[in-house]
Amino acid sequence: MKTAVIIGAGITGLAAAATLKKAGWAVRLLEKSGQPGGAIRTIRRDGYTVEAGPNSMMVGGLKTSLLLGEWGLADELLLPEPAAKSRFIWKNGEMVPVPIGPNKFMKSTLLSGGGKLRLLKEPFVKKPDNLAEESLSNLILRRMGQEVLDFVAEPLVSGIFAGDPKRLSAQHAFPQIAAMEDEHGSLIKGMMKRPKAPGSHKSVMVSFQSGMQAVTDALAAKLGDDLVCGATTTAITRDGRWNVSWEANGQPDSISADALIVAIPAFAVRDLPLPREVHDALYDLHEIPYPPLTSFSLGYKREQIDHDLDGFGVLVPGVEGRKVLGVLFPSSIFSGRAPDGHALLTVFLGGMRQRELATLPENEQLDLIKAELAEIVGASGEPVFTERTLWEKAIPQYNVGHGDFLKMIERAETAAPGLHLCGNYRGGIAVGQCLSNGVELGKKIAG
Repeated sequence: MKTAVIIGAGITGLAAAATLKKAGWAVRLLEKSGQPGGAIRTIRRDGYTVEAGPNSMMVGGLKTSLLLGEWGLADELLLPEPAAKSRFIWKNGEMVPVPIGPNKFMKSTLLSGGGKLRLLKEPFVKKPDNLAEESLSNLILRRMGQEVLDFVAEPLVSGIFAGDPKRLSAQHAFPQIAAMEDEHGSLIKGMMKRPKAPGSHKSVMVSFQSGMQAVTDALAAKLGDDLVCGATTTAITRDGRWNVSWEANGQPDSISADALIVAIPAFAVRDLPLPREVHDALYDLHEIPYPPLTSFSLGYKREQIDHDLDGFGVLVPGVEGRKVLGVLFPSSIFSGRAPDGHALLTVFLGGMRQRELATLPENEQLDLIKAELAEIVGASGEPVFTERTLWEKAIPQYNVGHGDFLKMIERAETAAPGLHLCGNYRGGIAVGQCLSNGVELGKKIAG
């Protein structure tokens, strides 16, 4: 029987381990913390369901749907409420609906008349020769102008990466956008001409009745005793096989394996006791930036909030000079997120835009957030519920030059057969991408 050791029980490591076990491999999944799931963590308290990390996932194909059913999650699936289709951007002191489609975009107040005229030029803008990689900011500015950058791209980047479009690589962070220009010579033409592959399925946003942690809990249950939490890896050697030692609950243990999967954040890889040649080959991986981010969830009585909260949430562009990156309306997105007669809001602070705000003391953050919510959604009085999560290193940034890190990983894997690195710094940061990447890696190794 083939054997694999997986270090790191986030969604990617869990999915890889479960896939290998299904394929008949013996697996051992080591998690340093006391529970699996990584950034996916659901808190249920006082009638509220709060996501400390991702609030939803995209299911984009039949394979993923079948896997969720296989893992016993079919009855747990939760589709968004109709109101969640609406998204807002904060501009000039009010929420402006995000237009869906080119025609509505041209009628929207999100852009000025001059901004719309500039956008009409986009199909005629030529890509410069020999432009191998550029920032998202440069690509959007070059093709669509300053207003689209300020009021569409920048808040979108803050909502997804908590990042900076001047640093993020268009080719690595948003490869579909870069591909549209390469294939169609225009982003607008690319959006209008996107073919629908036969048998393809439209991506659907979902969560689960008990919260996002249902996914990682289901995968952990599939692994049973093959998952070891509270495990500190003490030694890793290679002699044609991978020999891994660890300690959990004061007890040492070890295993010899055909494959070693490292599924921890990039900044933590150099802290593993890897063989010297592997350690040296991956040492600079810690230079991938992970900005701090605070997720602050607040519950209010519904009458305390003036706004209808008839949408997914509102993103706040940096040019507006506010203190928050955005506000989600979880109780409007999914049912059962707040008690009857109450509303749940989740506010994000920090990221690459204002790193210092993420690490303020909790009471200072709360005062700041209450003042922001008073202006943005008309929230008054004290919240009846609060839950704060600080991620000191939140989301990996696919900045310009990210390809150098990927090449570094590929060289290390080639030089050390049986070694595999995975995580949200490679192949996409979204939950659905990480899940698929873990499954595909498991299949590749088993194959």
